[in-house]
Amino acid sequence: MTYSNKGLLALVITLFFSPMLAKTYGQKVALYYNKVENLKFGDRLSLRTNVIDWIVLTPNFGLEYILGNKSWNKWTLSLDGKVNWKTQPKDLTYNVYDIYDGKVALRKYWHGKNPRRVFYWGVYGGANKFDIKFSETGKRGNAFTGGLMFGTVTQLYGYQNGASLDLDLGINAGVVYAKYDEYHRDVQNNQHIYNITTPQNGYKLTFDPLVYAASTDMVRVGLVYHFGIKVANRYKKRIVVDEQYRLEKANEAYRKDTLREAKAERKKAKEIERKRNKRLKEYDKAQKQKEKVAEKAARRNEEEKKGNKK
Repeated sequence: MTYSNKGLLALVITLFFSPMLAKTYGQKVALYYNKVENLKFGDRLSLRTNVIDWIVLTPNFGLEYILGNKSWNKWTLSLDGKVNWKTQPKDLTYNVYDIYDGKVALRKYWHGKNPRRVFYWGVYGGANKFDIKFSETGKRGNAFTGGLMFGTVTQLYGYQNGASLDLDLGINAGVVYAKYDEYHRDVQNNQHIYNITTPQNGYKLTFDPLVYAASTDMVRVGLVYHFGIKVANRYKKRIVVDEQYRLEKANEAYRKDTLREAKAERKKAKEIERKRNKRLKEYDKAQKQKEKVAEKAARRNEEEKKGNKK
């Protein structure tokens, strides 16, 4: 047989047996991994908000969802939005911070030594419409943003229903593509007029501090409400979950064996007691028979004595 034929035969054998090997291995893995700690739909949800945005009077909320129904799933998808509606005071020196912002983020979590704390990194992307003015010159336009995020989540309080309130500390770093007008706000004929000083000229990469900070949410001090499952029971290591399940099954088997042995011991004790009671009854019966025989013999002797006297 030539080398080419041998190689072809080896390839055929490999292709034939590999599905069976994969199936066997998959069944072993599924024995544990597919049976433990399934998360319900509600347990996979979290409600988020950034306290810093509230400080600048910008309502904001986000919804985060675990991508998988097992406690070892580490990836989440979140949608966040914030809105600060437009104001029109008469004072020319007023500050403006109007923004309509939406973001989508993909995070990966992992545990450290403290079970009540997790760390994460992720990517995000979003778009917004803004009007920002903290000096004579304001900026008004639109932006697209994307980048990386890093942070940690620590449990603050655990509820009796299994939920928890957590603290989210993180930072975002990325790029901002924006197009915006720069303007002054003047008064002409007792009317407030916006005079554009620098018109927008297409989307460009910008690092303007105000636009960049508002678009990226550079610093995050947030609160997270986890529904149903605390942080300690989320984002676990798969091998830890599997080992915990093995221990639970072993303890359950040991408990069943112990109950079975105890049941057998009780049955054995009852059988010993039954035999003992049976022997006691037989002994009592024999004693009564002996007493009857002795009484009968005593009466016979007494009758014989009376007969001899006559």
